[in-house]
Amino acid sequence: MLDTILGANGDIKRVQSLAARALFRVGISANIATIAAAISGILAAIAFGRSSTVLGIVALAISAGLDAIDGTIARECGTPSALGGVLDLTSDRIVEILVIVAIAWHDPALFFPALLLVGSWYVNITIFLAVGAAIERHGPKLIDYPPGILERSEALIFFVVLAVVEATAILHPLGPYLCYAMTALEIVTGAQRLMFGVRMLRAEP
Repeated sequence: MLDTILGANGDIKRVQSLAARALFRVGISANIATIAAAISGILAAIAFGRSSTVLGIVALAISAGLDAIDGTIARECGTPSALGGVLDLTSDRIVEILVIVAIAWHDPALFFPALLLVGSWYVNITIFLAVGAAIERHGPKLIDYPPGILERSEALIFFVVLAVVEATAILHPLGPYLCYAMTALEIVTGAQRLMFGVRMLRAEP
């Protein structure tokens, strides 16, 4: 939801464009930005696993920033490619799974809630990929996200909030409930995307 809202904001688009062109001028291509985002995300997971919450949040923010402009670099400074789309989708999923595992690493109370959350991601990404592949697209992205409550920005915000909660003694018991709440939203998002796909495919001749 936030990705869609922010992506439609002209000011944010201009900032993304300026940042993308600046990175491209110093030799950072879209694929390099994607790889750098993945590396930064992995470093964030390592930091969270070592209970270095602030460093984890900083590294995750860098990863999110690079992930937000790699596509812009491809569209405005080069040519979007299927390989770039594959790298982007793959790196995003690697970062997400490593970060949630790292945050839950030291808290057995999070093991089951985090497992449920990861299961909901598995179903959701299957729906998203299946719907995106079934509906013929000709846009700049490899596969467009069907509409839903949760997009990547919400996942990143969730990671930051969960990491802060886990690092704060008085808030620590809320961690499992945050995972359950996120799982419920993932289920709703999956249902939204599935229904979107059903409507679109039924409308095809």
